Amino acid sequence: MPALLSSLIDVPRDDLSAALAGKPSRLCLREWLLLVPDPRKRAGRWHPLEFVLALAVCAFTAAGHDSPTAIAEWAAGCSRESLLALGGQPDPLTGRVRPPSTRTFRRVFGRISADALNHALYGFLEVMPPAPPGELPEVARREREQRRAAAAAREPAVPGLLPHAAADGKTARGAVRPDRSQVHLLSAYHVTEDRVMAQREVGAKTNEIPELLPMLEELDLQDMVITADALHGQRETARKIREDLGAHYLLIEANQPSLLGAITARLAGTDTQFAATTWTDQGKGHGRREKRTIRTAPADGIDWPHAAQVLRIRRDAGPTRGPWESKEIAYGITSLPVGLAGPRHLATYARNHWAIENREHYVRSPGVSRLLRDVVLGHPAERFRNTSARGVACCPRCSQAGPALACNKCNTLRGDGGKLIKDLPVRTATMS
Repeated sequence: MPALLSSLIDVPRDDLSAALAGKPSRLCLREWLLLVPDPRKRAGRWHPLEFVLALAVCAFTAAGHDSPTAIAEWAAGCSRESLLALGGQPDPLTGRVRPPSTRTFRRVFGRISADALNHALYGFLEVMPPAPPGELPEVARREREQRRAAAAAREPAVPGLLPHAAADGKTARGAVRPDRSQVHLLSAYHVTEDRVMAQREVGAKTNEIPELLPMLEELDLQDMVITADALHGQRETARKIREDLGAHYLLIEANQPSLLGAITARLAGTDTQFAATTWTDQGKGHGRREKRTIRTAPADGIDWPHAAQVLRIRRDAGPTRGPWESKEIAYGITSLPVGLAGPRHLATYARNHWAIENREHYVRSPGVSRLLRDVVLGHPAERFRNTSARGVACCPRCSQAGPALACNKCNTLRGDGGKLIKDLPVRTATMS
């Protein structure tokens, strides 16, 4: 089978045409890019929009080309066969396929509809089959966090887990609006399939709360578990997730004193009293050891839409040898009944919620699309982002913004064809 466009990270640009030769890909990214309307005038248009976008996607995934200049330089080095495979049009007289210039990429990124591009790219990612965990590449075997992440991926999953999606927002560093306000993006991340499902830009004069439900209503979330932080602990949000979307919610509560007091009172008691509804997990990492204990109880008598259980999560941390040094307690509420989720299931959902932080937010690049198969775990750990002129500012491997030649976090050179000083895999260790 020919290589899919999602696996071009491992294909040099000189061998791109050979990778795409043969039968057309059943995922055909170009067909999804055809759904994006072209904002340019028909007169004087030389390059098809899907050709420009396909080149940008391949440049982004090849080595982190994160600016119009770097993308144009990468495209200029592609062979004629590669340009034809991506949708380039040959000159009727000379037969030459001319790649787009830097100005063409900049104009397209500045005028294209981010929502339309998001819809096309997320649709492509939705039909992409998941890849099984693979062996660590030689370059990453010395990295402790990469080894921990690979070992965790090989562990058997907790039986009985429902598909899980996490919702959270992130301010894109280096991306600003014309009024100089920062761009804030709200994302829905499919934790089970490791992909971004949807994304919305939050207005400068509002917050994430009114944007969450419109974003979720566009998705098929039937019988899924939606996790969100305390900001989204709203009655209307909980009601619509359960009634309109047919999903279950798990919300961390901290911003409503009356509800928090009711949950705290319901979970008060000794460890012996809650022994049957308690789950404890321990682990080591980052030079410390952690113990996470969850306590659950029925939500009887708590006035909250479709509440079934309440939970308390306690996290103790300390050095690998010695006493515990810190303690953190969080409370939550969920619509999952005991028959669908016991303490271990709820603990797994709560811990996996942080995948949106270390797999999506941690590697967020404002304005840069991502279509990478994780070179460590074999999973699609990097996904697409908004693409617009106000967002093209920083390296796709981190959130370090600025016009500097090299990103001081991952040593990625910009504007030179995407050569890497140190091309190490993206960290995907789970945080809590």
